[in-house]
Amino acid sequence: MLPRWLLTLLGFVSTAAATLKASEKLEFQGALYHVHRIERAQLGSLELRWLGKDGKPLRDFEGLRKELAEEGKRIAFATNGGIYENGPKPCGLTVCAGKELVPLNLNPGEGNFFLKPNGVFYVDDVKGAGVLEAAEYSRSGLKPRLATQSGPMLMRKGVLHPAFNVNSPNKRLRNAVGVHASTGQVIFVMSDRDDRIKGRVTFHQLCQFFLHLGCQDALFLDGDISDMLVDPDKDAKLTPNTFAAMFVVPR
Repeated sequence: MLPRWLLTLLGFVSTAAATLKASEKLEFQGALYHVHRIERAQLGSLELRWLGKDGKPLRDFEGLRKELAEEGKRIAFATNGGIYENGPKPCGLTVCAGKELVPLNLNPGEGNFFLKPNGVFYVDDVKGAGVLEAAEYSRSGLKPRLATQSGPMLMRKGVLHPAFNVNSPNKRLRNAVGVHASTGQVIFVMSDRDDRIKGRVTFHQLCQFFLHLGCQDALFLDGDISDMLVDPDKDAKLTPNTFAAMFVVPR
């Protein structure tokens, strides 16, 4: 095994965030990203959790960690799901362990979630993972094991959302999920939290990075509150940021 200092030098160990102990760190077109990939063959390990065993929202990574600890598990990977409202309750479709907890939301509204087209990321244990526009998903007949709705849709079949502007000045912390066009690999991406220059990106930049990674379909998850965990230490202090549904790979 390579020593930790060499892994850090090569970019495989993040020095930008204490909780990102072993993620892939990539720079592209002047922006800095953390990338976590899940191969299609390993998608059965990916879960989406929102409510605990008591029926109440887990609320944050600490709540997720405690829930897993009761099952004798730890977090191997975790990141926030889609945009939410008071509760915290997901704004749109949420499917956990094959059960629909929140229905698809096709209503108009304000904010990123309602910037149509918005979309749905899902994992079907037979068909694999995918990202569809929300209206497209409503006609699909899919019954996935997990699904989250968020918005805006970054791109579908390589076509960027029509609202995105290459010259936009709106650079923010952002995270998203895409599916590799040829392998079905799921790719979670988050711009770097600590670097306030390279870690702040436009929607257009984020799309270009997903295209660079081989994704034709990708969905925005959330902005400034976003965070990502990769194999945190047992006693690590986790972000207090509130989330609704959270993606997790337990171990």
